[in-house]
Amino acid sequence: MKVKGTCRNCGREFLVQQVFESEGHCPWCGRAFQPHYTGVLVEALELVEGAGNTLESALEKVAGMHPNFVLDEDSILARVEGYLAEIRRGRPRTG
Repeated sequence: MKVKGTCRNCGREFLVQQVFESEGHCPWCGRAFQPHYTGVLVEALELVEGAGNTLESALEKVAGMHPNFVLDEDSILARVEGYLAEIRRGRPRTG
């Protein structure tokens, strides 16, 4: 899974892998995505990408078994969507 984002400063799209390589900064404009917790942010994004890969792989295995049930999408996605909405809201730019 390749997680993408958009810089709130320059508006350009990036891959999370680029944030790892730039040590928590926008690969395009160079601004820190979280100036006070850059290392923690990079670590958390690594977890996000790894968890996404794990979830994607697990769901692929389950789907490949063609089980006689349907998973409730909200039970998997509701909390994730809530956190994504919180990230989208962010904080207004200052200065």
